Amino acid sequence: MRCGAISELLRSATHSYTEIMTAVPVRELRNHTAEVVRRVQGGEDITITANGVAVASLLPVRAGRRSWIGPVDLIAALEHRADAGLRDDLAVLAGDTTDDLDPLA
Repeated sequence: MRCGAISELLRSATHSYTEIMTAVPVRELRNHTAEVVRRVQGGEDITITANGVAVASLLPVRAGRRSWIGPVDLIAALEHRADAGLRDDLAVLAGDTTDDLDPLA
């Protein structure tokens, strides 16, 4: 049986909006890696299975535009402060100075 025919047999009936999720066994991935990667590059989401159990998903990288953050949201994000004790913990870990180190080169 051809690899393509096997893939068609394994195509699941699960639809995510307009996408079809395809199940590919680990063995098929190992034996036909380039073909599976080409399918992902073409926009197909693929679920990798081991013994019939889904173990991983291969998804195409979907480039998107960065979203604009407005000034109000930016100020709110910058006002968020870390844990109040963090500065003290870092000071203890870092010590006061690095004077006890020999000069580099």
